[in-house]
Amino acid sequence: MTASAATRGNPAQRILYVFPDRGSRAAGEWERNEFWPVYLRAADDVGLGFGVANPEHIVLTGGKALWNGEELRPERDVIVYDIRSEPALDVDLWTSLTLVCSLREMGFWPAIPLSAALLFNDKFATAEALADSPVPLIPSVRITTGRDLARVDYQALVPDAWFPVFVKPASWGRGLGCVRCPDRATLDAVLGLASGSGAAMLVQPSLGDRVADLRVVAVEGEIVALYDRVGGGDSHVANVSRGGSVRVRTAVEPGVRELVELVHRRFDLPYVCVDLLRTPSGELWLSELELDGAVSALFDSPQAVRRVVGGRFLAYAARLRAHRRRTGEPGASLRQLAPTGRHER
Repeated sequence: MTASAATRGNPAQRILYVFPDRGSRAAGEWERNEFWPVYLRAADDVGLGFGVANPEHIVLTGGKALWNGEELRPERDVIVYDIRSEPALDVDLWTSLTLVCSLREMGFWPAIPLSAALLFNDKFATAEALADSPVPLIPSVRITTGRDLARVDYQALVPDAWFPVFVKPASWGRGLGCVRCPDRATLDAVLGLASGSGAAMLVQPSLGDRVADLRVVAVEGEIVALYDRVGGGDSHVANVSRGGSVRVRTAVEPGVRELVELVHRRFDLPYVCVDLLRTPSGELWLSELELDGAVSALFDSPQAVRRVVGGRFLAYAARLRAHRRRTGEPGASLRQLAPTGRHER
C-alpha cells in the first residue's frame, strides 16, 4: 500500500488519515506494508473507503481541498489526525495542526477534536482533567526542560520518598524517553539530556515492579478490547513496538468500567484507548489516554480487527452523518460539533 492508497470503488464515506511522512525508511516500510493495509482492509470490510494523506500533498484554494489533485468532500471524508509531538515530528506539528484547523473551518469533520488532541497529548494535563478518576492517578512533577533548567529548583519538589523515580516525556509516545532514576544525581543527568530537545518531562514515584500495562479500548463508550502488554526482560516499558508481549483479557474490573464511562460522559469521544499500569499486588494506576491508539497487538486476529478497527471506523462514519443531519448545510463550519472536549465535573 502506498501512502496515498485508497480502497476500491467509490464508497459513500472514507476514512482519511492526515499523517506526516516523516518516519525512517524502515518505519515507513513497516507502515506501508504491515500497518496501513490492516486498516484499509478493516475499512473495506465495513463498506468504507480509506486513505492516508501526507499533509504536504493537500492544497486548499477557493473553498476546495485538493489531495494530489482529487477534491476532498466534507460529506464523504472523515479527517483523522492526532498530534504527534516527538522531536523527529516537530517540523510537521504546526503545519498539520493548522491544516486540520483549516479543513474544519471548510466544513470537514475531524474525528479527533483538536482541543481533545491537545489535552490528551500531555499526560499531566490528562491527569488534571481526570482528577476524580475512580482509578488512582500517579502524582507528578511536570518540568519543562531547556536552557534555564538549572535555574528551576525542581529537586525541592520531588520528595525523597519517591525514589527511585520514573521520568518520562509528557507528550511522547511508544515508550520513548522513559528512564528509572535511582537517585537525585541520575535525575539531574536525565533531565539535562532532555533539555537538548526542550521536552516537558514528568517525574513520578516508581510503582515498583510492574506486572503489565493494561490497554482498554472503547468505541462509543463500550469496551471492545482489553489486553495486558508485558515488557520483555528488564525493559522499563511494555509497548508492543518496544518488544512487549500481549495477553488478552476478558474480565473488566469495576473501577476500569467506571473510568471508561467517566471518559465517555465527560469527553464524548467515539474512540479512545485508556492505558493503565498494574502492580504485583494487583493495583491499577491511570497512565494516559490515546485518541488514535494503535491496536497492532490484535492484528493476528481478523475478528478482533473487524470488531475494534472496523467498529471504530463505523462510529466515525455515523458521527459524520449525524453532524450533517444536525447542521443541514453542506459546507457548515464544525465549530459546533460534538465532541468538543467538554469538561463536565
